Amino acid sequence: MNLAMSLTLAGLCLSQAYAGSPLSTAAASRSIGDASTDARPQNFQSTKRVSDQSISSASTLDNSILAPTTASYQGGSSAGSYVTESYHYEPGCYASTCGGCNSSNVWFSSETLLWFSKSPYSPTLVTTSDTGALPILGTGDTQSRFGGGDGIDFGLLPGSRISGGMYLGSAQKVAIGGRGYGIFSGSESFARTSDGSGTAANPSIGIPFFNAANNQDSALAIALPGGGGNRSGSVHARTDLDMIGGDGSLYLLLSRSQGHRIDLLGGYTYNHLINSISLDTTSTLGAVNTATHDLFETKNVFNGGHLGVLSSVVSNRVSLTTLAKVSFGNMRQSGSITGNNSETGAAAGFLTQPSNIGSFSRNTFAFLPELGIKLGYSARSNLQFTVGYTLLMWSGVGLAGDLIDTAVDPLQTVPVAYVGDRPEANFRESSFWMQGVDLGMTYSF
Repeated sequence: MNLAMSLTLAGLCLSQAYAGSPLSTAAASRSIGDASTDARPQNFQSTKRVSDQSISSASTLDNSILAPTTASYQGGSSAGSYVTESYHYEPGCYASTCGGCNSSNVWFSSETLLWFSKSPYSPTLVTTSDTGALPILGTGDTQSRFGGGDGIDFGLLPGSRISGGMYLGSAQKVAIGGRGYGIFSGSESFARTSDGSGTAANPSIGIPFFNAANNQDSALAIALPGGGGNRSGSVHARTDLDMIGGDGSLYLLLSRSQGHRIDLLGGYTYNHLINSISLDTTSTLGAVNTATHDLFETKNVFNGGHLGVLSSVVSNRVSLTTLAKVSFGNMRQSGSITGNNSETGAAAGFLTQPSNIGSFSRNTFAFLPELGIKLGYSARSNLQFTVGYTLLMWSGVGLAGDLIDTAVDPLQTVPVAYVGDRPEANFRESSFWMQGVDLGMTYSF
């Protein structure tokens, strides 16, 4: 009996000692189904010595700050696609504090581009008049039909962009990636045919120019009423714009916390921008038929390096990524002016004459800045849908309209051995930009 009483008293003492010891926060807040944790009172938990400082072993169990952000916007050149790490969701992984429980190392994305461009400059190349007068700019009811004003508006420029890459290691501190992008050929045109009667249905048609011989504005008659019979004719003016590009990048992790990461990127950028303007006319007066062709074309080829910063924020299934990047290097600008005339048989049209026909090229230093923002939604663990905005700029390019000189010495337009001073071979450069919406899908594994 004495032994039983002794054991009872010892048990009561131990219970009071245990009740006086504070429980850990984890133990106090546990519920059925929670992951196992060290529920012992803190003063019963073991400690480790690191540099003479006590560290609770419970603290070493929380490694969440080491978890990588699992969605990031990987950038590249110019037309900017993004590298995206997809979520790998685990049960209960949708809390905003999760930041992605696991992540993929390889990604591939495809995007549709819906862009617009700066309106390139072009002088007025076609005019009409409904009253039968010679359509000289600034006179009567003359209207500009192609070029002039604020330039040529290409409207919507659809295109596509693909990108892909991979992390070099499970820590996801270094990655490589590449992109290819381009717009489908954008074009604007104007075409008109007239019997030369000088009515609204059959207006006078002309090619406006500045007469370098008498220093006056004038127009080449394509369709025009006349006492000896009407001159009938047609005109077709067209401009085209093409752009393709690509880049390869190395990504280096700058900082990372739960739900956020910042990467530094650097690499190589290639970009090719082509612009052309053509002007074709046919004109008939009596038995004489004349056809002319003028073509102005420019090519801009960029090769250089780039540096940028990529930032991403992740919450649940949603990610927001931003890109700021600039490419710098050599821009090879080249221009070509050609033409022909069926009446004279010369390799010259009307705005293309011996004084300006030829090919030209030069190398200049150029910048290609790019800005982007993208909103992503992870529909599945390895599939993300994105919508974004991209702004791509060129510091200096040669465009077709910059080649055109509308001052013409009329003596060059007749079949004689004469080369005048005008038109000149202009070769100016101007800044340019494209911007628009990006709609895409990213797959990762």
